[in-house]
Amino acid sequence: MPLQSPNQDLENERLAIKYRPLLVLYPEIGDGSQRREHHHPDYGFNQPPLDQDYHPRDIRFVLDHARLPGKKERPSRDHLLDMMSENRVSHIDIIDSGGPKEIDKFWLVYAGIHNKDGNPEYQKSAYVRIVRGSERFEDYLSIQYWFAYFFDDWANVHEMDWEMASVILKKTDSAEEPIACVFNAHIGGFRKPWKDVHKADDAGKKNPDGSHPIAYVANGSHATYFSDYPPAFSVAAPYLGPTLQQVIRITNISKAHMDYVPSFENGVTCFPEVKMIPRPDESGRWDGDWRWLNFRGKWGSPKQLSLMETIIARIPGLRKIHPLFQRPLREAGPTGPNAKGLCWENTFAWINLECFDAPTTCCWIGQLGGADINEL
Repeated sequence: MPLQSPNQDLENERLAIKYRPLLVLYPEIGDGSQRREHHHPDYGFNQPPLDQDYHPRDIRFVLDHARLPGKKERPSRDHLLDMMSENRVSHIDIIDSGGPKEIDKFWLVYAGIHNKDGNPEYQKSAYVRIVRGSERFEDYLSIQYWFAYFFDDWANVHEMDWEMASVILKKTDSAEEPIACVFNAHIGGFRKPWKDVHKADDAGKKNPDGSHPIAYVANGSHATYFSDYPPAFSVAAPYLGPTLQQVIRITNISKAHMDYVPSFENGVTCFPEVKMIPRPDESGRWDGDWRWLNFRGKWGSPKQLSLMETIIARIPGLRKIHPLFQRPLREAGPTGPNAKGLCWENTFAWINLECFDAPTTCCWIGQLGGADINEL
């Protein structure tokens, strides 16, 4: 694979900084002992179950708190990177083995690491990759911003979290023109024309002529949305058939799968530090501090099934339905950016074939249950 010229590297960095999203997040957890209970059965639609959250940080923050499977002691960062780079392990443990056992432990550990913003290795960051299209997409660029979160505390619970926001540009003879954005949100990606995306200027102020898309990050789940929707909404409701929508409404599963997004005025806004992902070598591998990109395994422990879950997992059909009625759902950690299939390997085909158009309406709960959004 040919190396990029220094001029191309500088151009890539210019584009990445010019179009980096302005993140709107819940305040970062300050004291883990003060965390509100996310999974309390009495939380309501008008009140998010979490009032604080994790923010995306340099991957070194995760690496420095990870362990190899079955090991109690943390390895050196270099040893961990070696094992991950050679894919000698199928996953890494962030804190617990066998999936998160004590959710509060993650919050206490994270909150107990003080002065994260003052540590140059733990900055709020985005890992940036610029994809240049070919053939019928040769006039287009996709700037992918990958965010690494320490923990996912939502309807599903798992160690570590990778999310992504991207800006699509069309090249002209003299410049580039932004034409769309794609944000990751649970079931895949949502795409939206640039003209309809909320934007900010370099000062972080809302500005329709700004070059920075505003990315609203959901509480606990870190899914990325185009707007500060109503206080709570069902993530997948617009894409489900009428029968399944009714099942979700009657059983109240929708309450367990609500996302809560901060408003621009009340959220914490930040421009993440841009970290440009270098091109791999001719064999498609990264070296040095970027060895983690060779890892194909899970960034977090796989869940450890209870006896009941083990039995249910052996019953065809039931094993797929049963988890929908439980909360939290404990899942394995996610794969890294380079193991995201079509999203990484054929970006424009992924945008074309697998991403959904962002809903034109905000009243997702209203669509689901016939409610007036003003009553929620």
